[in-house]
Order: sequence, then C-alpha cells, then structure tokens
Amino acid sequence: MHVQSDTHQDIKNLEHDILQIEENIIEFLRLNYDDGIKKSLHQLESNLRYLSILANGTPINKKEDREIMDFLRIHYNYLQKLSVPA
Repeated sequence: MHVQSDTHQDIKNLEHDILQIEENIIEFLRLNYDDGIKKSLHQLESNLRYLSILANGTPINKKEDREIMDFLRIHYNYLQKLSVPA
C-alpha cells in the first residue's frame, strides 16, 4: 500500500510540474526566450511521457484513471500546439 501512495504522490507531483512548465513556456514566449522555450518543451514532453507510464502501471480506480487520462490528453494537445512553429 505504501508504494501505491508514493506512486499517487509522484503522479500529483508530475501534474503540478507539468502545469508549472506550461506557465514557464507562456512567460518565455512573451519574452521571446527561444532557449527556455525549447528546454521547457522538451521537459514538458518528457514529464507527460513519464506520467503516462506511471499511470498505466499503477492500480488506480476508474475515476482517477479517467482524470489522469483527461489531464494527459489536454496537455499533450497543448504541447502539440506549442510545438508548432508560428
């Protein structure tokens, strides 16, 4: 049970980090800071991939699974929009 609660905390931490990275990207876009944008997009993609792996390997209930999958879908879409050159 302890491992499961650690994994749940890891999932929550990753979701928080993903939201923080997205805020950073918005700020970097405003400042035209290309290096920061590139690094942040890479980190965002990496965190989303890791969250997906964690969520798929964790025994969670349907409601929680649905919430995580919705989160992933929304933020993968966001990543795609941010990655398209303007």
